[in-house]
Amino acid sequence: MVRLEREGNSFVFITGKTQPAQDINILISALSELQNSTPDTSKIKEGLLFIDNSNEFDIRNEIKNLLRKALEIEGTSLQI
Repeated sequence: MVRLEREGNSFVFITGKTQPAQDINILISALSELQNSTPDTSKIKEGLLFIDNSNEFDIRNEIKNLLRKALEIEGTSLQI
């Protein structure tokens, strides 16, 4: 992440670490844990945080895209 700030008569770049991008695999991993006899609670908590920090529309679109890709791999197309 870089931002431009003014210092006197000039501008300087301020750099910093960005948060790693979360992806739907965090949620899928958390849901998969529910099938285990001893689920990993840390993965489930990560899944909950992912849901809390994500836009509902974004999650739906990402899941739809994953499902479409799975069908395309199988040779079936889906029209929605």
